[in-house]
Amino acid sequence: MFWFFIAIFIVNLFLGLMQAPLFAVIVVNLIIFLINMYKSFYPFLFEKDPEKVLNFMKNSKQPHFQFYYYVFNDELDEAEERLDKIKSPFHQKLNHVNLLVKREQYDEAEEMAIGLKDNMYKWYSLAGIAIEQGDRESFGEYKEKVRNPFYLRLLELEEMVHDGEKDKVLAELENMIPNLRGTKLLSVIQYKQDLLRRQED
Repeated sequence: MFWFFIAIFIVNLFLGLMQAPLFAVIVVNLIIFLINMYKSFYPFLFEKDPEKVLNFMKNSKQPHFQFYYYVFNDELDEAEERLDKIKSPFHQKLNHVNLLVKREQYDEAEEMAIGLKDNMYKWYSLAGIAIEQGDRESFGEYKEKVRNPFYLRLLELEEMVHDGEKDKVLAELENMIPNLRGTKLLSVIQYKQDLLRRQED
């Protein structure tokens, strides 16, 4: 980030010496900003190689990216250490819910998730918790509030797992993987691995 601001300073100094019009200065600064944003978030959202996504999160200085890295690698104690460093209160709480779910502490996760601001992630979390608790009625109510097609499909797949259709779910996940990117790709890979572990148990 330090070098990003140095680059902006040098470019603006150069444009000033050239007496460039204000419009040109704004456009150049916008381009620099967009390039920086692209480099900062592209792997997290759009990368198709799961190893590159994991490496990006591992090497990131952002605590929430580091948190995801450790969760995806089942290093939950390491993930917990990053929670307090996440600046956004909402994301800190949401990630705490995810950590509790990962540890199968569903009652605590539910209590914390209920306190989240109403949005898709809250309803998705509560639906996932409800089905693990065997509460199909609450699961259905929360699932209806999830409008995102990707997350809605994951809930439907989990319902199929609980209905004994695990093999069908594994086949669909396998078909989904080539079309996904970033953290969605990692989520589906991890979900598939979790199902295979459950099969072994």
